[in-house]
Amino acid sequence: PVPFKRHRKKLAHRRGAGGSGRFPTKAARAILKVLGNAEANASYKGLDAEKLRIVHASAHKGITIPGFLPRAFARATPFNKPLTNVEIILKEAA
Repeated sequence: PVPFKRHRKKLAHRRGAGGSGRFPTKAARAILKVLGNAEANASYKGLDAEKLRIVHASAHKGITIPGFLPRAFARATPFNKPLTNVEIILKEAA
């Protein structure tokens, strides 16, 4: 489990995680999707999927999609959606 420091209401203690923690399921689902795409790309290029190893993995701040949330009295609040660029480099082990 990943230790959660800030958002931990109704969150139980975990063994060996240094207090309360859980798995970030939305982020993990997105990373698994990127890993599946990387494996499919490698097999398309002729690499053996069983011998692939992760050499590099990083996440960088992406673009922000601007949006507005309508409020009362003809006002609006910015409601932006930040995106993340995930990079995974695979290499075929010898």
